[in-house]
Amino acid sequence: MHVRLTGAKDPLLNFLNKFGLVLVLIALFVYFSFASPHFLQGRNFINILVATSVIGIISTAMTIAIIGRGPDLTVGAVAAMAGSIQAYLVMINGFPWYVGIAAAVAVGPLVGFLNGLIIVKFNLPPFIVTLAMMNVVRGIAFILTDGMAYFINDPHLVFLGRARLFSDADWGGIPIVILVMLFSFVVFEFITQKTVFGRQIYASGGNRIAARLAGINIDKIGILLFVLSGLMASIAGIAVVGIGGAAMPSLGEAYPLDAITAVLLGGTALAGGSGRVRRTFLGILIIGILNNGMALLNVQTFWQTAAKGAFLLVAIILDSLQHRTKN
Repeated sequence: MHVRLTGAKDPLLNFLNKFGLVLVLIALFVYFSFASPHFLQGRNFINILVATSVIGIISTAMTIAIIGRGPDLTVGAVAAMAGSIQAYLVMINGFPWYVGIAAAVAVGPLVGFLNGLIIVKFNLPPFIVTLAMMNVVRGIAFILTDGMAYFINDPHLVFLGRARLFSDADWGGIPIVILVMLFSFVVFEFITQKTVFGRQIYASGGNRIAARLAGINIDKIGILLFVLSGLMASIAGIAVVGIGGAAMPSLGEAYPLDAITAVLLGGTALAGGSGRVRRTFLGILIIGILNNGMALLNVQTFWQTAAKGAFLLVAIILDSLQHRTKN
């Protein structure tokens, strides 16, 4: 039974929908600015963006996947697989670095294609299919590396995670991975708002029957969404290898939860059909500032996990309230 929220509550929900994220971001910023003397330093802001860059890259494609079809839970396993393939080919078997990079980039779209194909051909829930595929992909990553972590010392393989513009500046320069994240948000925001493909994504997620009757190939759209999600997960995996200097098959177990949290915090409807990529960026900033501020205050890491879970719960509740208002 749905309860329709009317009257004074509708303007409040509209206000929270438009400005709630910004208010939360400002509140966290002000609190940590007073709570820690290190928070307002320029290097710390760079650290926040680097720490959120991997999830940010993943979240761009996760946003449109949720808008158009459903969440992709394989993103963490794909990121781990991308690093593991580099270790297997380059560090273990001596292949050239570009072979490792090419294989790492290709594995994500391949996994995404398989996910999308299974989902659309058998009309299965994305959550179930990607949950199963997540274990398959991670298992293969463990097989390739024999369950071991490999330190990556090839400068080409770590370039994306370590290279900086203006690296000789006093403040350390701008890490390339931040620019990749920002560029990803710009590209996916453009795709969703300015292209026919973007309009088809919203239509497919909003009402599949109506979209099909309008001549939209919703199966093709669904497969493409998971291919893009896999691609961005691969890029994120390459980036995190550079940032950490190691390939680990256990990498990224929390990535799906973090990405979905950022997407839902940004106001994207869990049921699909509505959302904005640019608002996901605000969700990423909230998670990044929260994690960074708690670390500066020496808060134990499991409290960070609890806080992210609480934010996810709030986002789901707000999503539910908005849908009740519409109904």
